[in-house]
Amino acid sequence: MSHIVIDLGEVPDHRATPAETPAPRPPVPWRVLLGALAVVLVALLGGAAARHRPEAPVVIPARLGDTTYLSGNRLFLVGTGGVESSTPQARTISTYRLPAARLVSRTTVSIAGAVVGVEQVGDILVVGYQIDASGSQEVVAQRAGATSGALWQRPARLIGVSGNGGVVLVSEEDGDVAIDARTGEERWRVARPVDGFIAETDSGNGYPEWLIVLTGTGALETWDAHTGRPIASTTATVGVDRINGLIWPVSNLLLVAAGHGYDGYRLPGLHRLWRTTADLSQSWLQSDCGTVICTFHQQRGMTVLDPGTGRRLWDSDRWGYAEPLGPYLLATSGQVDGGADLPSLTVLDPATGRVLGDFGAWQGLGLAPHGLIYGKRDVPGKYQVYYGLLDPANRSIEPLGRADRVSGGCEVGGGVMTCRLIDASVAVWRLR
Repeated sequence: MSHIVIDLGEVPDHRATPAETPAPRPPVPWRVLLGALAVVLVALLGGAAARHRPEAPVVIPARLGDTTYLSGNRLFLVGTGGVESSTPQARTISTYRLPAARLVSRTTVSIAGAVVGVEQVGDILVVGYQIDASGSQEVVAQRAGATSGALWQRPARLIGVSGNGGVVLVSEEDGDVAIDARTGEERWRVARPVDGFIAETDSGNGYPEWLIVLTGTGALETWDAHTGRPIASTTATVGVDRINGLIWPVSNLLLVAAGHGYDGYRLPGLHRLWRTTADLSQSWLQSDCGTVICTFHQQRGMTVLDPGTGRRLWDSDRWGYAEPLGPYLLATSGQVDGGADLPSLTVLDPATGRVLGDFGAWQGLGLAPHGLIYGKRDVPGKYQVYYGLLDPANRSIEPLGRADRVSGGCEVGGGVMTCRLIDASVAVWRLR
């Protein structure tokens, strides 16, 4: 699940309203009352949180401008290396193994630009970086722990790495290319047609399953992203002389612009299933929205389709983003309503869009085991964060601990939560 960070307002207070105070009363046994109150508070905050005292975080020194990347069971800390310029500069990338946050290597890589991604294949570190304001990117590979000597480097956008195959998949001007991580040799290539497009599917693990090619004449093809072999082909109905480029892989489906609507195809065999006339021309599609297809308007609002028929299920102008979690959608508006903060993480019924409840001021961070989600709640006016487990089934919250001196930038992955502290260092808390 991608990160969802949403400001949802306060948690609704479901406690009963106190009855009117009778007069007069006997003296209050404060010691007994406070003891009972403490038991109630422990129950409200989650007995598990009390039984499992959170460990102190591991704190990793860092400077302002340093950036972090979570990938699998690794945390990469990228040093600033000075002011960005077109001249290659030495950057130190420190790699920590999670969840222990143990330093395993420091690699010095010479690059000219802002780092946009770091991955590791075996003992090879792969870094993608942007070299100019136009968005042009390059990819460089170097042995982890080395202080110099790139193994290979090429102008391309980093798509993902396959640990099993030792492959780095990149996008170049003329197509997608699979590179041997160790040697830099090209293993295979899927060419981008003239006036055509290539789209990569999102498998959820950082490396695509399939590549989809659409030519300027409407030829549609699927390719295996692990082997570079063709799988299927067909001819798409486009209705215009020039395809507008809107092809959207959505889970195991593909939506292709076709005149005044979109055709839905099954992946990877490209069997045409249906046509929808829903206006998606100014929308973008979520790569995976569980049991439905989620399309989001450019500003705010969404349209939800039935993946079996392409039929429009419901529309809403409230939501700006949503992600699936089991049988639910977790949605966020990302905006304010009449000056008041809207709930930032709301639970929806995917089939109808009906609001089932929300988590108040808690923000979602990422998927947790057993159909739960990790979340956090900032304490207003303090550098303090509570973190815990959110259950969309009943909108309950189980606090796990409190993080102090937090300035922001919290994310989860590899069994941990990481946040930047007020002195720019990186704190790492183990999650259960």
